[in-house]
Amino acid sequence: MRMRWILPLALVLALAWGAGAEAGQAPRMILALGNTGWLNPADIQAATGALVKQDMEQFKLKDFAVVVLGNVAFGSLPGPLQQGLVDYVSNGGTLLITGGSQSFGSGGYQQVAAIVPFEIRGAGDWRAIPFRPPIVLQPGHPVMAGVTFITVGAVNDMNPRGGAAEIMQAAGGGSAAGRVSGRGGGSYQYPLIAELAAGSGRVIGVAMDLNDFASMPDLPLFVRNTTIYLSSASQLGR
Repeated sequence: MRMRWILPLALVLALAWGAGAEAGQAPRMILALGNTGWLNPADIQAATGALVKQDMEQFKLKDFAVVVLGNVAFGSLPGPLQQGLVDYVSNGGTLLITGGSQSFGSGGYQQVAAIVPFEIRGAGDWRAIPFRPPIVLQPGHPVMAGVTFITVGAVNDMNPRGGAAEIMQAAGGGSAAGRVSGRGGGSYQYPLIAELAAGSGRVIGVAMDLNDFASMPDLPLFVRNTTIYLSSASQLGR
């Protein structure tokens, strides 16, 4: 008779312990470095359940589900990030890197070119371009859901990268020859947003400084979409 309630009670206690252990787990983390004024930590935590850290603190790179680099020079990153960023992505981490005068070629990211979704042609690639509406190539991509971008007036001038998927580009860039020489001109499009799968991870690159889009109504939605997408894709930081 006694065994009739001992087994059900043991099962209830086991389930309760498991639920409590899961509830007590530390939340996932997102590491955001650089000029990321466009990222609202509270909004991102509400959307992804992940804490946004602006310093590595005592954690290792693999402890973060997503790394966000906003217009920050490669040489200014913490040593473990400089040395381990390629392996972090290759092993299943995800990265959002946005542009500006301290990013991509202008920020020394040639050292990690293998995981950059654009082809960096050289230093000093941050430049003004004619203000024109961007061209969305993949309106159905999750990062673009419900998002309309305003006109773009400055970009990191890079080439499309083979193997990467372009999501958005700007019209009226320059001819292929002009882009190689730095002269510009013509109608060759500038790649603006692209995605690259690298090893087990993935990278979203934005060849614009998102701080320039503070007046864009859909900017918070784009940032939210992108962090949700990368957090869901990440195999690290669990």
